Parts: sequence; structure tokens; C-alpha cells
Amino acid sequence: MTASIAQRVQEVLALSPDSGAVEFAGAWTSWRALDQAARQVETHLHALGAPADAPIGWVARNSPAGVAGFVGLLRSGRPIAPLRPNLSVRVLCEDIQNQRLCAIVGNGPDWSVSEAVVDAAKAVGSAGVSIIDNDAHDFSVGLVPGLETIGPPPHRAEAPGMVVERLSSGTTGPPKRIPVYVDKVLPSLEGAEASQSTSAGEALRLKSSPSIMLTPFTHAGGIFGLLMAFYQARPIILFDRFDVERWVAAIERYRPKSASLVPAMIRMVLNSDAKRESLASLKAMRSSTAALDPSTQLEFEERFGVPILIDYGAAEFLGGVAGWSLADHREFAKTKLGSVGRPRPDIVLRIINPDSKQEAPAGAVGQLELKSERFSPDWIRTNDLARVDEDGFVFIHGRLDDAINRGGFKILPDEVAPIMRRFAGVRDATMVGYPDARLGQVPVAIIEAARDIDLEGLRAFLRENLLPYQVPTDFKVIDAFPRTTTMKIDRPALRAMLGLA
Repeated sequence: MTASIAQRVQEVLALSPDSGAVEFAGAWTSWRALDQAARQVETHLHALGAPADAPIGWVARNSPAGVAGFVGLLRSGRPIAPLRPNLSVRVLCEDIQNQRLCAIVGNGPDWSVSEAVVDAAKAVGSAGVSIIDNDAHDFSVGLVPGLETIGPPPHRAEAPGMVVERLSSGTTGPPKRIPVYVDKVLPSLEGAEASQSTSAGEALRLKSSPSIMLTPFTHAGGIFGLLMAFYQARPIILFDRFDVERWVAAIERYRPKSASLVPAMIRMVLNSDAKRESLASLKAMRSSTAALDPSTQLEFEERFGVPILIDYGAAEFLGGVAGWSLADHREFAKTKLGSVGRPRPDIVLRIINPDSKQEAPAGAVGQLELKSERFSPDWIRTNDLARVDEDGFVFIHGRLDDAINRGGFKILPDEVAPIMRRFAGVRDATMVGYPDARLGQVPVAIIEAARDIDLEGLRAFLRENLLPYQVPTDFKVIDAFPRTTTMKIDRPALRAMLGLA
């Protein structure tokens, strides 16, 4: 039973019941409406006989009803198993069938979008709770017709102490489900607040500066953002998708002190006609989930006068592992450009040789491992290649599983892509390893073009700016990269598109 989290949520819901809790498409939903919906969700689950420690499915859609479902499960201390509605009905049905949950809480439209959704739940014995967002900005909560009882087992095993499962982004394979337990949640939230806020340690009160939430709830960052908003008692400005004009309008209207954008969104803002004064309230912009091109960072900071503070984390870890503070940005912004910051106070990092698994010498690039009581007393091995400099700043060099082995020479797409993006007409780029009988693999550049590209000129440019073995053997121009919900390049989908899957 996640009593500490449940108690925190109950306290937040009671702070100012008639104030706005969630703004979506210009309309506000109150804390009272969320609380009432949350209580009704628990009433239905209790009446169904759902065991207190049984994982409950949550259809993780960015909508007020989606927030209400999350709050209902969090408030009652029930383990939350996110399901993915934003990709396709097929994916949602596959999630339902694979997870075999005793009950699922979902948005009304997600239950009615296709008979296949109800059929999938019925086939595995999942009862269904529906939350409908009314025009009056409250909710109707009821059982889904045909799913009024829990069907026969087997269902997923109970998960005492689990708060939520986090989903990896799926950029390198099928998303992983990582359980997050109650003893790890509060320390992670407290640590994040201490690194991001001047109000850490203050008495609980409703914050005036809202959280502008863009990341899909199916992503680890979206789930952590929801947890942080309720932990901090912060209203939410909710987006179902990123739109530059809407985002800029929200910054102008609500004047938050900080905001978060993934790198692709930062580039979209730069490509817009957004004005410097529109972002004047921001003291900092946070960026995570993917590598940010240093040239993009400098361009944004110069144009808008807002420092970008990069955070580093992974789906396996609740809360950031490393990041920049404003103080570090003031002192080291120019000399440590490209770093993801320094480890959080409770994190210990080391670099190991990926082949020998022995600790690498200081300053060497190798596989990143970390240790923290927040996660585990043991060393945890990531799949990221990194180095740590003499001042403790961490530089990520790419993922080990993305590395292209060209006759024994390792090529990291994340190191080459920023250089390719500097060439005229290249909107985005990466490299993929193609099979080669002599060398094992050869690097092929995959380019998303903004306009016609002089490929021979690009080849000459890369020969001047890369090591000989890093220069692509071929170039393929595509209209657009397949992307995940957080706008990262979906590498499995790209390989399938190229016939390499």
C-alpha cells in the first residue's frame, strides 16, 4: 500500500478544491472535480473486488479524464500499469491482452473507439471503469457495458508497494516496463524538487506557477511529470500534442518560471516566429530525453535569453541522474557545452570498459554505471557510452547498442549526426550500420531533408570534419524519420523502413 503517496495526493486535492487543477484546450477542471472522480474510481474498484495490491490498468491518454484516472489510482494507493492508447487501437488491445489485468481504468472515448478494445479486455477477464469528461468540466465515472465484473484468472500477480510502471521510449526495441516502488518515489520527487525549485522544504501550498505538460503520459517523463505536479501541488496546463503557437501562448498567459522541451521541440520553436518577449518569464528551459545539439542550444539561448539546463535520466530511474543547475550554467556554460551536467547529490557514477568490464581511467569514454540508494545498493549498468571530466561533468557519447562496428572501429551515430545537421538542407540525420561481407558493418547516412541536398558536397564536408572511418559509405534521403511519442527517432521502425529489421 503506497500510503505516503496516497496521503500526499489527498492533501493536495484538499488545498483549494475550487481552484483550477488542469487546463486543457482553454477550459479548467477543478481539484474538487478530480477528487470526486478519484473517489468514484476507487468505489467501483472496491465493489468489483479488485485486490488492493493488484496492478490496475490505466489508459494513459493526455486528457483531463486521463489525469483523473491516474489520480484515482494514486489516491487509493493502487499499483498503476499504464496502457498505450496514442499509437493505435491495435497497440492498446495488445497491451490489454498481454498485461492480463483484473481491472482497467480508461477514458470513455478509448473504450468506445472500437469493439475490439472491449473484446480484448473481456478475453482476459479485465473489468472496465470508464471516465467521461463532461462539458461542465467534471466527470462521469461508471463501469463499461460488458465489463461489469472481473473475469476468471489468471491475472497479473499482485505487486505490493508498487506505485507505477514506467515505460521506456521504445527507441531501440519494444518498450520495457519498469516497476517503481513506494520506497523510491518520495526520495526521487524530493531530490527533483531540490534541484529544480527554490520552494523545496516549504509547507505544502498550491503553487501559482503551473506545469506545462507536453510529454505523453505513456512516456516515463510524462509519468514523472504527473507525479511531480501532484507532489508539488502545481496546476497543470495539459497538451495532447505539441503545438508551438499554443505553447508560446501558454507561456505568455501563465508566465511560468521554467518549462521543459525535448530537443525536437526546441528546434520547432527556433523555426517559428516566436518573439524573445514571449518567453520573458522563463528563468530556465529544461531539456531531456534525447541529445541536444550544442549549436541548437546556443542558438536558442542567444535568441531568447533563456538558459537551457540539460537533464540526464533513463526509464529505469525515477527522477534525474545528472543535470545542470543555474549556478553551474553561469560558471561553466561555455567551457562544458555538450555536457548533461553533474550527478545528483545521491548518485555515484563510474565508467567501465565495455569489453573488459573493468573501470576505465579518468576521462576515458566507456559504459556508464551508477549507484544510488534511491535505486539499488549495487552498481547499475546503463547502455550509454559516456565520460566524466575533472570537474564531474558528464558527457554522453551515444548508446552502446547503436554503435556501428566498421572493421573494429566503433562509430557512434549521436556523435556524427550533429555534424551532418550543419550542412545546408539537412533537417535531421542519423547513421545506420549496413551489413558488409568484409568489414562486418559500414555506416550509411540517413537524412531527413528540408530541401534539395548536394550529396557530393555533403560527402566532401564530412571528409573535412570527420575521421576517415566515420565518413558514410552511402547516403539515403527520406521525407521524414519515424518518431516515438517524444519525437526521438524510432530506430527499430527506421531499420524496418530501410529493410534491415
